[in-house]
Amino acid sequence: MNGLEAEYGDRIIFQRLNIDEPDGRRAAKAYRLRGHPTVIIFDTEGKQVWSQLGAQPREIYVRAIESVLE
Repeated sequence: MNGLEAEYGDRIIFQRLNIDEPDGRRAAKAYRLRGHPTVIIFDTEGKQVWSQLGAQPREIYVRAIESVLE
């Protein structure tokens, strides 16, 4: 995720949550997260359109972001 916020931050909102904090625990429960890191992408209506568990190469995230922005 390093650098993606700087590259796409003017077109999408990035939010980081920590499972050790209340907001992070609520999100983990609501989205049934099974581990970390988990990256979830939502469309403009708030519908979950992509999710990935575990660290991935940068190009995986770029492809997912680009597909949502199209």
